[in-house]
Amino acid sequence: MTDNYMIRRAIPDLLNKKYYIPEYQRGYRWEETQVLDLLQDLYAFFIGDTKGQFYCLQPIVVKEKQMNNELWYEVIDGQQRLTTIRIIMQIYDQLNSNMFTTISHKYTIMYATRPDMVDIFESIKIAPPTVSSPATIDKIPSKWSHMIDSVYIYHAAKTVLEWFMEDLSRVGVFSQYFYQTADSGTKSVQVVWYETNEEKEPHDIFNRMNSLKVELSCSELIRSLFLSKTTKFDLGSLDGFSDSLREEIQKERFTNKQTSINEKWDELEQQMKDNDFQSFLTKRSDTGRNSIGLLFDLISGKYASDKAAKCEFLQLRKDDELYTYLYFKKLIDKDNDAWNTWERVLSVFDKLQYWYHDRDLYHRIGFLNAIASPGTEDDVICSLLNSKIKRSVLKEQHMVNLIKDAMTLPKDKGTNQPIVSLEQLRYDVSTHYKYIKKLLLLYNVETTRLQKEGNFFSFDRFRYNYKMVNGKEERADKTWTLEHIHAQNSDCLPEKKKDSWYEWIVCNKEALKKMSLGSPELTQEQKNIIEALERDEPICRSKTYGYDKIKALFDDVARFYDLLDAKADKAVAVHQLSNMTLLDLGQNAMVGKSPFEVKRQLICNEISTNKYYPICTQKVFLKMYDQEELQIHSWGQRDRILYYEDIKKKLAPYIVATAL
Repeated sequence: MTDNYMIRRAIPDLLNKKYYIPEYQRGYRWEETQVLDLLQDLYAFFIGDTKGQFYCLQPIVVKEKQMNNELWYEVIDGQQRLTTIRIIMQIYDQLNSNMFTTISHKYTIMYATRPDMVDIFESIKIAPPTVSSPATIDKIPSKWSHMIDSVYIYHAAKTVLEWFMEDLSRVGVFSQYFYQTADSGTKSVQVVWYETNEEKEPHDIFNRMNSLKVELSCSELIRSLFLSKTTKFDLGSLDGFSDSLREEIQKERFTNKQTSINEKWDELEQQMKDNDFQSFLTKRSDTGRNSIGLLFDLISGKYASDKAAKCEFLQLRKDDELYTYLYFKKLIDKDNDAWNTWERVLSVFDKLQYWYHDRDLYHRIGFLNAIASPGTEDDVICSLLNSKIKRSVLKEQHMVNLIKDAMTLPKDKGTNQPIVSLEQLRYDVSTHYKYIKKLLLLYNVETTRLQKEGNFFSFDRFRYNYKMVNGKEERADKTWTLEHIHAQNSDCLPEKKKDSWYEWIVCNKEALKKMSLGSPELTQEQKNIIEALERDEPICRSKTYGYDKIKALFDDVARFYDLLDAKADKAVAVHQLSNMTLLDLGQNAMVGKSPFEVKRQLICNEISTNKYYPICTQKVFLKMYDQEELQIHSWGQRDRILYYEDIKKKLAPYIVATAL
């Protein structure tokens, strides 16, 4: 047959065939969500009142290939689906067997990069349930446990088993339709089978197909550059050997190099999946489908400005979807030895790991990455990778100078000239607001760095909230805002949002009720304020309750807290740096408009449940800046002075001395 052709094939038509997954394909990487989506879609089709008589999977693109005098199908596209269907077969058949009949449907899959995994599916066995535990999958055999592909396969198998065990009637539903042929007259599962007979190499067909896809992972193609049978390696001198022996030695050396790359690739990919490592390396949230792709993007400088990483291959464009792949293709051609290029990759990775584990470099580099502007998210790392600075100079002088440059003081609103002192920074000036956020982030990072032991600052927890959704961990971006440590000014209350007024009243009432005061005078005043809050709580959202009333109530609450600290009336202006801290916008919005004590109670409770707050925000509300005063309910002048002095001390290396 000379023409390409496309037909639909049901599951039985796929059986007893041999499928070859070439080196240019990514490893198996389907996760729980993707596996469950497929199972749920199939189940919904089987039990639904559907008009169509078959469930159609996305295309599987193949090309015939002769190997060892046997017919194989080289899978150009669709191996993730093909592998998942094989996993479902392995689990479903075991569940559908009985004491008289053992059911076995299968096809062979050979992975070019994992040839000894050809029988991995047969090893997936269900351990029957016991009195104390449900049915589960036997532990992955040790010979495959270090291979990331096999780990994903076994995780997928566990997902399939757990899905069936949630409702065993699903096994019966699958038994009706899963293995039905296309002409059975009932529902069936089919794939679009596209068989190509083009003269081009399958690798080139794969490239062409993927160039049309949005979600292209260049790391998959880069892998093929290193693991293809046509990859060029310098195999050393073979002078003095016979032709037959020379060929055998060349083959052995070639295989050894690719085996080494293949095994190390898994290790790199696993380490690059670490969330803290990724958040240290870049401010970008989307680092591609494959975590190892971030490493290659940093080496190629794809997401860095030309100032930080100018491409040495002038004909390449960074806006090309395939840029990183094309960069490595040209790099290998230039090196004339893929092993040299691979050693470059390992050298960069080792350097990144060193920076990540060095306390000083981690915090300074991580901070600069965290404040990077859009379009320059990878500039810091890429510029450092391309520099020739000695390690000793990099660690101190160079990194300090980079942060100094990033912390140039903003301009005064009135004169449009740079301010000369941190005391001039104001919350209510937009350019100052942004600068104070950056300043306080640096303060938190530096406070952690200077501890010299203990945990590093977590840029990942600073950037993301993590939560479990349907058994899977998902993350969402955080938005950090400047908040008054102690809100004294009723102007910060919204004028028309009565729901916010209600929240403010409830928060303040509950906080006041928890306070225990020794002074009878203060206790009576506390009681009066609580009564006023309880009086206004049920009516604050009514039409007759106006802004003037909530403002008066706010002022009464603020005056009460002023009474708690004899020095409170001497406190500096509310909008200055000494009364500012970082809080996540995800917090109760009205907490930011409340007195110090309200925030202190809430934040102390959340800190005890491992809710994330930056270290200096914690120290503020745990009252750790003043070790002598026992007053914990207010943020007075003494607190502000000690806090401000600590900020200046910690940031002295980075802020012009005259501003401190």
